[in-house]
Amino acid sequence: MAQILDGARSCFLQRGFHAASIAEISAAAGVSTANIYQYFPSKEALIVTLIEVDLRRHYDFIARFWNTDFSRAAIEEVLADIFLTPQGHAVAVLRAEIASEGARNPQVAELLRSSEAGLLEAVHQGIRAARKNGRFTADLDPDAVAERLSLVFEGLMRLYLFSPADGKKFIAQYYSQLADTLQLDA
Repeated sequence: MAQILDGARSCFLQRGFHAASIAEISAAAGVSTANIYQYFPSKEALIVTLIEVDLRRHYDFIARFWNTDFSRAAIEEVLADIFLTPQGHAVAVLRAEIASEGARNPQVAELLRSSEAGLLEAVHQGIRAARKNGRFTADLDPDAVAERLSLVFEGLMRLYLFSPADGKKFIAQYYSQLADTLQLDA
């Protein structure tokens, strides 16, 4: 199944969800179309599975982020996987495609709404744990922090789509916002 998902991801990155055909996906994956249909009853099911994989990657990113010491070096290391690698740029492209699909497909829209709530809760958990451990002051508002950091990250990801060479600049901008939001000594 991973081989099919890799082939589909490659096709979707090159051609988008709607332009890529099952025949192209089967060729990219090196499997027959019948093999694809054994795992996925439709292209939409394949798209939803790829979105779920992307969302799990995002949860892992959040966990990794909140487990740092919030030093500039630690945050830059986490963000480098996204903003300084071809794989990170591919994630940004796929996330844009996913957002577009959410505007057209009610099932994907619901999946994204549900996921967004879960992602924000993961950020809240990270903030609560950090406050409990004395890393942040008790007056730090988890809702405001999660909202600001999410908006900044999503905005920078959109800019990164068109300017992948500016990855280091985006990391610096995110750290600046993070330091201000969390009242860190930058």
